[in-house]
Amino acid sequence: MKKNVLEALEIVLDCSKTKPSQTVFLSDSLGRVACIDILAKSDYPCLNKTAMDGYAIVYKNKDKPLKEVFDINQFDENSAFRLNTGNDIPQICDSVIEVELIEKHDGYIKLSKNVEKYRNFVFAGSEIKKGEIVIKKGELINEQKMALLAYVGEVLIEVYQKPIVGIITTGDEVVFPGATAQKGSVYNTNYFYLNGFVKKLNAECIYFGHIRDNINELVETYRYALSRCDILVSTGGSSKGTKDFTKKVFEALGIDIKFDETTVKPGKPLIFGNLGDKLVFGMPGWPSSLVVNTQVFLKPALKKLSGLTNYKNAIYYASTTKSMHSRMGKDYFNRAILTYNNKGLFIEPLESQDTSNFFSMAKANCLVWLDASTGDVENGTLLTVITID
Repeated sequence: MKKNVLEALEIVLDCSKTKPSQTVFLSDSLGRVACIDILAKSDYPCLNKTAMDGYAIVYKNKDKPLKEVFDINQFDENSAFRLNTGNDIPQICDSVIEVELIEKHDGYIKLSKNVEKYRNFVFAGSEIKKGEIVIKKGELINEQKMALLAYVGEVLIEVYQKPIVGIITTGDEVVFPGATAQKGSVYNTNYFYLNGFVKKLNAECIYFGHIRDNINELVETYRYALSRCDILVSTGGSSKGTKDFTKKVFEALGIDIKFDETTVKPGKPLIFGNLGDKLVFGMPGWPSSLVVNTQVFLKPALKKLSGLTNYKNAIYYASTTKSMHSRMGKDYFNRAILTYNNKGLFIEPLESQDTSNFFSMAKANCLVWLDASTGDVENGTLLTVITID
């Protein structure tokens, strides 16, 4: 069941169902996704306000000496009412004169220069009208949007529930940093990458441990993990080796396998299926392959589950500073550095594109997509890029 990258991505996204809603306090809304249009309950500002420290006056009397008052009860059209920035402007006033343009004498003020009507006015409703959309459904609430919700007085926010992602790492040869490494051992890079990747996308993460190459242990761990999470990601065991059991685990648990291989390089041996609304990814064990598959497939799926409207990977086009090799029939995702100058976007391919080389992948900030019909490309060619973020 081999699929090309676009076929595989379409299948993954078709299986990705948005989570239900919940209500959270404003202080807990950062990184969440609005599940309804959040509307302004009133105009903002609700009254005319002053943009400067100064004196509110009736404009027709601007050329007369005006009595300086600080008590609104003493204010009339022949006086000037002292205001601080952001204060409400008395209803009869139609100009605010900043302090720097005022001359004072014996309790009266006079303007030192001619001014226009409605000077320093911030009009009621000039920012937001009652009923206007403040945050759109499917929009990420970042720190600016959270502050905007506070700005308009919201306290309880309707958001989508966070997806829960389960992680299982596998392999007899894998040990954690700090453990004694034997000959042939490799450190558990994949757990640390996946844990950071999931949390950066504002999802919940549960690690179900590192499981050795034992099919019975794998089946039981998968079974328990699937009862706890929305997406399960395992690493290792997805290829054709004698200890690669991922596909057999899928079959034992009745997971509906949608594909077991793609045209992606690096990262061809990706197994994907679903159990009801739960998504299951059997990722390859090479860390570079894992990065590619999470960026291409898992990231948009996780964003869609989170409720984001713009869940697909953003595509950029940049000129390569070096020639690159690719074979027809495979979708290469080459690691590179994306930069910008006054001539546009440029990609500098990194020195090694080997699946086994994680150092170059760790330095990359983008993946250059050479699709299956591309073949070799020359220096200066405009190419498709997705960012690693």
